[in-house]
Amino acid sequence: MQPEARHAALVDRLAAEYVLGTLRGPARRRFEHWRASHEFVAARCSDWERRLAGMADAVPPVQPPRRLWLAIEHRLGLGGNARLWRAVASLAVLSLVGALAAQLWHNGIVRPDEVAEIAAPGGAVQWRIEVYASEHRLVMRAPSATAKAADRDFELWVITADGSQVLSLGVMPVRGDRSAALNASQSRALMAGAKVAVSIEPLGGSPTGVATGPIVFVAPLRGAG
Repeated sequence: MQPEARHAALVDRLAAEYVLGTLRGPARRRFEHWRASHEFVAARCSDWERRLAGMADAVPPVQPPRRLWLAIEHRLGLGGNARLWRAVASLAVLSLVGALAAQLWHNGIVRPDEVAEIAAPGGAVQWRIEVYASEHRLVMRAPSATAKAADRDFELWVITADGSQVLSLGVMPVRGDRSAALNASQSRALMAGAKVAVSIEPLGGSPTGVATGPIVFVAPLRGAG
């Protein structure tokens, strides 16, 4: 079964649970096989690992009070191994705090504010565009491979709601994900009920700052809620 086209949302949810460690038992083993045999699944796992790694680094260490350690050591009879067990327990506490923080993030603290799905009429989704306004960040996801000429790239543009501006958002991936930082003008345009468009450009994108090739896709942005 090919998961890319029809099950992108399910794959993304399972990848998040897999990375967090909440996917267990036979389901985890099946997903590991899926990850090993499908590039799209592996890419979603890698993306979640990148997105959650920073949260664990941001969790400050917590030093339990000495009386708590003494009580634990006494009840467990650790004796001379107390220092080793303290280190192990500290790591366990930090891992748990990081996992809980990541779970809260996954459950809705950081969600895209605007999304757009780009597809040919009657065809599968070729790109999913996600706008994270608070992070001034855009993510372009290509769930399945998109064919292109060797000397050309696809470039993403935002068209303001009144049509007065067309701003480049960067070169798009032909497979997998690509994240891009947004400047103030891009952020404002994306959050103003705009549309996105895709043009065919020379490698590396338009050299002029405006679309030089044909516009092949146009899609509306909508709230992610």
